[in-house]
Amino acid sequence: MFADLNITLFLDYLGLIAPLVLLLVSIFLLQNKAKYLQVYIIGFLLNNVLNAILKYAIKEPRPSKDSRILEISIANQKRHGFDCYSMPSGHAQNCGYNLAFITLVLNNPLITGLYLVITSISLYQRHKYFNHTILQLIVGLIVGLIFGYLAYDVGN
Repeated sequence: MFADLNITLFLDYLGLIAPLVLLLVSIFLLQNKAKYLQVYIIGFLLNNVLNAILKYAIKEPRPSKDSRILEISIANQKRHGFDCYSMPSGHAQNCGYNLAFITLVLNNPLITGLYLVITSISLYQRHKYFNHTILQLIVGLIVGLIFGYLAYDVGN
């Protein structure tokens, strides 16, 4: 029973920090590919700027089991700035960016599989804890995948 709880907590935490894990692993994997590493880092930063711009433009609030709780949280500024908006999901967008870029650069099925598993865990975690709707996650993932492809294409 405790082993199941520990695994669940580990997976939930991995889902929460997945963009950071993928960032660090990607930097490690690209350390001997200077051109791609530069493009990756610039693309990663621009991808986050794009996410903030999209959140401010769309202004879709985070899901809540009770819309009154969500409104009170926003009114009392429990969430600040673009964090009170959730379309598109920043976690999904960052995971999609990493997945696309690393897949295209390294062309390694094992690494792609690992990135896909971590991305899936993150998407599940974000939905499980009511941070995003399925649509917000799908849109974030697609935007990230497209941006990852474009960053790769620019650097190639």
